[in-house]
Amino acid sequence: MMFPDECTCCLASRRASRGSLLVILERCCGDEDVHDGCEVIGLAKRAIGAVPYIYPVPIVLVGALVDGRPNYATVGDVAIMGIKPAVVVVSLGAGHHTTQGVQDHKTFSISIPRTSDLQLVDRFGQISGRDVDKSQLVESFFGELETAPMVLSAPVSLECRVLEETSVEHRRIFVGSVVQTHVDEQFLDEKGQVAPATDLDPILYALDNHYYRVGEPIGTGYAEAEGSEN
Repeated sequence: MMFPDECTCCLASRRASRGSLLVILERCCGDEDVHDGCEVIGLAKRAIGAVPYIYPVPIVLVGALVDGRPNYATVGDVAIMGIKPAVVVVSLGAGHHTTQGVQDHKTFSISIPRTSDLQLVDRFGQISGRDVDKSQLVESFFGELETAPMVLSAPVSLECRVLEETSVEHRRIFVGSVVQTHVDEQFLDEKGQVAPATDLDPILYALDNHYYRVGEPIGTGYAEAEGSEN
C-alpha cells in the first residue's frame, strides 16, 4: 500500500482503517531530494475479539483441603499482585472441586511443578477430585497452615491465606496473602538465594494450546537501561 509523499523515514504516523484491519503508516516529510521514490511500510493489525492473549503463563497446582483430603487443580490463571507485601491471585471455576476447599477454609496453596511432572499436571487438569482421589496420585505436605496441602515434588510451593474473594460470572477470584514459601534445598545456594528459572524448569503455557519450558536469560532486571539515553 502506497500513499503520495509518504515514506518510512519520518516519525509522524497516520491510521487507515479497513473494517477490522488497522494499518499504521509513517508519513513523509515531503523533502523530495531525500525521499523521492521512497515506499511506505504498513504495520497491519487485525482485531481477533476479546481474547486474554497474555503469554506465556505459568502452570501451577492450586491445592486445598476438600472433605478432609488434599486436592489439586491445574491452573494457569495465577499472578503476583505484590512482593512487599507478598500477595498473589488465582482464578478458579465456580464448580471446581478445589474451589470448595478454598471457600471452606479460606486458605490455598500454589505449587509450581517442573516439566518432568507434565503428564501428571496435564492429567490433573482433566479429572475432578470428585471422581478421583488426587491425594493418592501425588505426595503432599503441610506447612504453617493445616488446610493448604502442597505438592512435595514441586521445587517451590506457597501457602496462602485468602484476603479477598470476588466473582466474575462463573469465575471465583481469590486474592491471597503468602504466609510462607517452601523451596527444595537443592534449589537454594549457600546464601539462601533461589536457583535461576532455568534450573527450576517450570511448565509454561500459551493460548496456542502448547506447553513450553523456560529459555535462556537475556538480561538482568533494572540493569539493561544503564547508559541509555532518557
